[in-house]
Amino acid sequence: MKLKKYKNYISLIKNSVGTKMFRNIFVESENSEEDILGDGKRSCAYFISSVLMIFNLIDNKKAPHAKVEGLLKNMEDFGWEKIDEDNLKAGDIIVWENFKGEGDRYFTDHLGFYIGDDVVISNDSKKRYPIEHHYTYNGKRKIISCWHWPKFE
Repeated sequence: MKLKKYKNYISLIKNSVGTKMFRNIFVESENSEEDILGDGKRSCAYFISSVLMIFNLIDNKKAPHAKVEGLLKNMEDFGWEKIDEDNLKAGDIIVWENFKGEGDRYFTDHLGFYIGDDVVISNDSKKRYPIEHHYTYNGKRKIISCWHWPKFE
């Protein structure tokens, strides 16, 4: 038997919708404990990096990640390639720019997995778990980069 790595990767991404597995990273500093992900409000990088770790698609010694910037550096150093939005394939990763939310709150850059047919799966800050949605947030959020793992081809 031969393990179907790409098919299992896509299956895991699709099956992650609704899971609460990626809600928390606890740290301790000065004798106090804190969940730096806010119980799932800021979990996009942790969700993506955890899936990539399972399939050895990033340097696991430098992961998991709580911030988008650290994950993107790990991906680039590990061999992920930037691609044009027109060349997206299932399993690619999309990064959106930060945007202004309710009131004066600004959200940081955000990322998610493209799964095909203009759909992505990314962590929802209100529901605090991964959901499916349109890859452009229905035109409400600008894509700043797309990433592809070339060894799947």
